Amino acid sequence: MLLYGKNVAREIIKSGRRKIYEIFIVKGLKGLEDIIRYAQEKNIKVNYIDKKILYKKLGTDKHQGIALNVEGYKSWTLDEFFKKYKNDKKISLCVLDSIQDPHNFGAIIRSCEIFGINGIIFSPVNTSDITDTVYKASSGALEYIDIIKVANINNALRELKKQNFWIYGFDVNGNIFLDDVNFDKKSALVFGSEGSGIRNLVMKNCDFLVKIRQKGKVNSLNVSNAVAVVAYEVMKQYEKL
Repeated sequence: MLLYGKNVAREIIKSGRRKIYEIFIVKGLKGLEDIIRYAQEKNIKVNYIDKKILYKKLGTDKHQGIALNVEGYKSWTLDEFFKKYKNDKKISLCVLDSIQDPHNFGAIIRSCEIFGINGIIFSPVNTSDITDTVYKASSGALEYIDIIKVANINNALRELKKQNFWIYGFDVNGNIFLDDVNFDKKSALVFGSEGSGIRNLVMKNCDFLVKIRQKGKVNSLNVSNAVAVVAYEVMKQYEKL
């Protein structure tokens, strides 16, 4: 898997969670001495190549002059996630229903990691899969948060309820405001697609339907912004529990 960008490269190296096979750097590029030094210490091959060749490899000119060939991202199952956090008293999850835009997906991952959400559940059936675009948009945050891939979102929500999670769906037509919600120590936060929101059946599996208080005239937030607002509120509440 080819991933690119200076911040992404540094976060992959810093996390140490996956194997790096080789590194591609545009000839003459400065400011990557730390990455080159790391590669030398770990005996990772560094290829100095022309900018046009790197463009052909990646299909984009937004690579910032560096790309890493790494092992693919390993997602978690729900059972693996439950086992990992079985002794944790406070667990929060973000559940994505039909998020199609990979840039939104990456931005959501970034916000969730920043504000301490433990994991993100998604189904590749109706949501963008983990791609290099998602990774780049996450600014490397994907290295530090657990991604749980499931076949069916509704089945996943039922499993969460069996594990004593409360399910909070976020919708512009919700019947309770975010600032009136007291989040449980086990909370799953459900967000729907950029256009139509949470699907009806998924909505029926939510315990609460919540809306973000707004003052402006625009009808709703971009989904990645909405996730950031909610995740920040959950973080604040969890710090007091």
